Amino acid sequence: MAAGDLFHPAVIGDIMAQRTSPEPGQITSDARLQARVEFAAKRLAAIPKTFAEQAQTMFIHRRLFQERKPPALQDALSVCALYCVKNADNQEFIFHSVKQKSQQLIASTDPFLVSRMDLLAALQALLLYQTIRLFDGDIHLRAQAEADEAILIMWAEQLRSSTLHLAPLSPPSAGTSLAPQGRTSDWPRWLAQESSRRTVITTLMLKGVYSFLKLSYDRPQDLRLSFTAQAALWNAQSEYGWQMAYSEREPLEVRITHWNEDMAKATPSDLDELGALLMAMLWGVEPTMRWLGTGYLARYGLEGVKDDSLYM
Repeated sequence: MAAGDLFHPAVIGDIMAQRTSPEPGQITSDARLQARVEFAAKRLAAIPKTFAEQAQTMFIHRRLFQERKPPALQDALSVCALYCVKNADNQEFIFHSVKQKSQQLIASTDPFLVSRMDLLAALQALLLYQTIRLFDGDIHLRAQAEADEAILIMWAEQLRSSTLHLAPLSPPSAGTSLAPQGRTSDWPRWLAQESSRRTVITTLMLKGVYSFLKLSYDRPQDLRLSFTAQAALWNAQSEYGWQMAYSEREPLEVRITHWNEDMAKATPSDLDELGALLMAMLWGVEPTMRWLGTGYLARYGLEGVKDDSLYM
């Protein structure tokens, strides 16, 4: 994912200027954590541009989006495309569009009544709007996003709860024909489950990153979450390609609370953007660079990073 052209490092300083003294018992920031969250903020801020250009991100899959065409994500795609051409002349119009679409989305979504797939699309759209509003630099957009954070988290918890009740999807067994006959439902079901898991993880990551930047601390979160940290599976654009990826490599299921243990089975070629970003958050920027190796640094925005402070 290319770095976000619309992100300005000064936004970090603007957010940090709001800091207050941490509450007792909270996870507080230090220089190493600061570097991690600044790096994560930069990568998260690039997601709307990536979605506008590719119709896929580390939590939105292109084929699931194109097959279902949920109105919430179609609106979000239009807003992201508009935001990518923002300038001094049109920004008021674009800011109004972001505000209007986010308000319409919230007003039209009851997380306890809509289907799981509609809630997934709504959460993905709101997550895109939140990313724009938090990291644009406009104080009014940021205030709107802060006011909507509780809704974002409530939707994520509801989606998380509904996803936990689903039976895990078994991979194609050894020797199974790769022809789609008899297995046509496996890939769409996997896409829905994996998209849900990734969307919840990204939502909590965004909340934590912004909280650290603004408050210098974050409240402990329930990180008993997992996802398939395999670029070949997530990037597959057909069921045949997905089954081929399954047949060539054992699925890499990663539990965030068992990160070190599960990553012992991984190689740099396994990871996609989400895996690399989580690694930087959990291990630090420099250890992540060493683990990935020089061949993967540019892909994840790490090329040219010399130390643990990106903006100092």
